[in-house]
Amino acid sequence: MQVLTFLVAAVLSRIAAAGGVVVFPILALRELDDLSAGAVLVAAALAPTVVFSPLVGAVLDSARHPRLYLFGAGVVSAGGYATAALLGSVPFGAVVLALVAAGCATPVLMGGLSSFVTGLIAPERTAYATDTLAYSIAGVGGPALCSVVIAIASPRWAALSLAAAALAGALVMLALRPQRHSHGRSDGLWRRMTQGAVYLVRHRPLLLVTASSTLTQIGAGAFPIAAVVFSLQHWHQAETGGWIVTAFSVGTLVSAVAVAIRPIEKLPPALVMAWGFALTGILTVIGALNASLAWTIVFVGLSGVFSAPSVAAMFELRTINSVAPVRAQVFTVGSGLRAAAGALGAALIAPFVGIDGGVLLSIVGLIWLASAALMLPYRTAAAALVPAR
Repeated sequence: MQVLTFLVAAVLSRIAAAGGVVVFPILALRELDDLSAGAVLVAAALAPTVVFSPLVGAVLDSARHPRLYLFGAGVVSAGGYATAALLGSVPFGAVVLALVAAGCATPVLMGGLSSFVTGLIAPERTAYATDTLAYSIAGVGGPALCSVVIAIASPRWAALSLAAAALAGALVMLALRPQRHSHGRSDGLWRRMTQGAVYLVRHRPLLLVTASSTLTQIGAGAFPIAAVVFSLQHWHQAETGGWIVTAFSVGTLVSAVAVAIRPIEKLPPALVMAWGFALTGILTVIGALNASLAWTIVFVGLSGVFSAPSVAAMFELRTINSVAPVRAQVFTVGSGLRAAAGALGAALIAPFVGIDGGVLLSIVGLIWLASAALMLPYRTAAAALVPAR
């Protein structure tokens, strides 16, 4: 029952962030006839995730009642998206500020919630797999929910649906009983943030895991654009690129469900993470080698199958390589870096949309391979750390 409660709370709470990138550009175009305003709204919702991750992690690491922070973050997120739904009826600046507030709450519901999962679900690998499944469902469900509501009603109602999901997630959070990370810490917030940053940089195995998982998101951010370019060049329609991206998402979701039901227990998590990233990259490159749509969809879909086990292994490695006083910071900073890397990937590939789409898609695959290569120096040095439980 606890697994189901966590899954519902996590999915509902994370749908808003996943769906916002879809609904805000359309909402701004519909209400203000200004697509650039939509980009500003997306940035307002996403940028604080990166900036405030260390602060959020430090606060959660010393929180006596983390459930209240999780609930409060959900309420703030709901308020931000509800305000965004009023775009055109309220001042633009007020909408931006509301989304900035929602963005500050996002690290609590992403990496912050992930840092508490092993205290809510046992055994640990089931916990990591369940959290990965929650991310996968939200990643597919958020954009899908917005697309359906926009088609049936309007982008304003789509934004309201995201707000309703966030509020429902906040209410379900109250049924969880997360264990706090540390006990009786009296040192200052700045000192805790500094300790977390120093720990993340100096602990070599954790640094490798963080660098590898961040690099993958540069490829993930570039992937949708590469898929659209590939589609335009070969089939002369952008919509087919959406099918390619959907194939990857479906593959990820299928494997996330499989891993949640039967976690990978016989292989070391570092090996699962490295080989998962490598196979994702290899299959993506293979998918770019043929102009057949069926070929591309099949191999890109298969590449997504290896993504979810890698992410579950990444969560396990974060826990193994962190101690309780800085655990939330490890998760929130890692989540923030991945979000920033995704945006960077989209920005880096934009100037190269004129080159061959197969080359772009292959570059995305090579980035995944490079992220796997970063894990090669990972050794049993992680065993020197005895994780606090």
